[in-house]
Amino acid sequence: MIISQEISRLIDAVKNDRTHGASELARQAANVLKVAAKHSRADSVECFLREQKEVAQQLMRARPAMAPVFNMVNILLNAVVSQAAKMDLDKLKLFTVSRDDEAVMDSIRAVAQIAEHGARLISDGDRVMTHSYSSTIVAVLKKAFDRYGNIAVITTRSGPGGSGEITAGELGRYGIPVTFIDDTAIGLYISSVNKVIIGADRICADGKVVNGVGSYQLAIAAEKTKVPFYVLCERLKFDPRLKGEDVDLEEGEPSKLVGTGRLPPEVKVKNPHFDITPPELVTGILTEKGLLSPKQVIDYLKTSPAG
Repeated sequence: MIISQEISRLIDAVKNDRTHGASELARQAANVLKVAAKHSRADSVECFLREQKEVAQQLMRARPAMAPVFNMVNILLNAVVSQAAKMDLDKLKLFTVSRDDEAVMDSIRAVAQIAEHGARLISDGDRVMTHSYSSTIVAVLKKAFDRYGNIAVITTRSGPGGSGEITAGELGRYGIPVTFIDDTAIGLYISSVNKVIIGADRICADGKVVNGVGSYQLAIAAEKTKVPFYVLCERLKFDPRLKGEDVDLEEGEPSKLVGTGRLPPEVKVKNPHFDITPPELVTGILTEKGLLSPKQVIDYLKTSPAG
């Protein structure tokens, strides 16, 4: 089935977005399905389902490292398929739009709940280090700052993409004292913080955490200095399907790491967007339902159906 240029453009926007976090991209994916439903030219329920399935499959392939994109799309597609036999075409389109909106609101509410829990995780006077960009982490730190007015943040550049600049900018404009450092300076500053908090793009079936590249090194530094290391994410990011070694970590263009022609052709350049942190380096995983140990998360994932 041929997808319209407008829908293809929206899918490409999700695929190429290096600015927003995984939760925001999952909500963008839901919006793509919504737009596809609103502007569908399908003349039957069967044709509409084929169209939704094709859009869903392309969205799932767009960001393979980000579990919430897959989970969001899979949940929405299953909901539409389950109603197809009960509704005519017009009602099914309306249901699809409504369910997509509902899923987006569920995700927004989950982030708000994590912000409430996360603000209590942080204490008055804390100095917190973070890495990569996460809208959830930004929401937590803003909520903690509103509560105490006496926290400070150290954020890293966060790899070649420099997504930590977005974090620093959002927090700085909010009035939070922020120190911006290169990733190579983590070891120099880690002992000056009370805790580390990061987001996640996926929590794997074996409890391994997929997040922006450099997170693993930060976790090692935190363990070495006995600084608590917390992962904050909604349960939409839990993935019972894959273990850490099975995840596609999404390679970036080598030219983003080193200019074309600056190294001889014999040199192989690798530019992964993500890395994997083992659960033994994680103090706890904070979700919209509260704080869980890595073992509790693994046990939960064992009982969760694979999508």
